[in-house]
Amino acid sequence: MPSTPSPQVRVILSDGQVLRGWLHGWGQFPRAGWMAWVSLPMWADDPGTETVQPREYRVWLTPGQAHPIDGVRYDQVPRYPLRREEQTTQAADRWAWKIQHTPGLAGRPGVSVVHIWDCEEAPREGEELDLFAELEVLRCPGAVACGECGADVALGPLA
Repeated sequence: MPSTPSPQVRVILSDGQVLRGWLHGWGQFPRAGWMAWVSLPMWADDPGTETVQPREYRVWLTPGQAHPIDGVRYDQVPRYPLRREEQTTQAADRWAWKIQHTPGLAGRPGVSVVHIWDCEEAPREGEELDLFAELEVLRCPGAVACGECGADVALGPLA
């Protein structure tokens, strides 16, 4: 049992009701960002005794659903940042690119797509190029950086 109780927060339900809950931590998620791990007091049926018992319901809530209460301190609430997958030294140090050439159809020009070397869409037998060679490819008309593997994010500011 923690030495200090979890601080309370205001929880706004989807129908506008306001409840008080307890903030147990902040967790970072890949797409949702930071979310609050909150417990709410609830009633639950106990079929064995045919009674209703108090229970705690825990749920992840967005900062727009769990609000601080004036005068309550939250500096001791634990934070759980997103865990990054460990990369091998080879993968972490590798800065290589591959080009996927798509031929033109029906009179339309072909497209060259720049991929990070290990992208699923990158040609397996394709030559790996360095950053400067890839930037030259992206300067050509009809060349784009792949959005699936993040080449657009990595190369966008440089192109």
